[in-house]
Amino acid sequence: MSWTTPKKAILLAASAEGGTKLNAFDNALLKMGIGNVNLVKLSSIIPAYIEWINELPKNIPVGMLLPTVYAHIESDEPGSTITAALGVGISEGNEGGLIYEYSGYCTKEEAEKMVHKMVEEGFKVRGWKLKEFKAAVAEITVKDRPAAAIAAVVMLPY
Repeated sequence: MSWTTPKKAILLAASAEGGTKLNAFDNALLKMGIGNVNLVKLSSIIPAYIEWINELPKNIPVGMLLPTVYAHIESDEPGSTITAALGVGISEGNEGGLIYEYSGYCTKEEAEKMVHKMVEEGFKVRGWKLKEFKAAVAEITVKDRPAAAIAAVVMLPY
């Protein structure tokens, strides 16, 4: 098997309910369009010159290994607000970037603020200049069924 540097990436976020916390997680993945693939969890580095797209390709095969950075949280505590967020920082000159994940019992605004702060610190310690910040955030308040929130950066080889 050979690995290739991803060529395209997309930011996704969704929340859903389910009969169990795992079903809620699966339902959120299905909402994002990545429920029928195998997610390969990545750390936080974005390859240089990656193209950001706004829509997943329709031809992703069932069972494909899909490189993904994601944050998720599930809960079955009624009244709890849960949020998952990713912050993406793109460097000046598009020579690469960083992704930071956060999830917790908080609002969308709190989670986005947290990932923005993380991206800024990651750039600072590397001596990189931040050109652009993007975020994907999903929030849900648990009602009478388990719920999940997921934010993801999916990287595609084509």
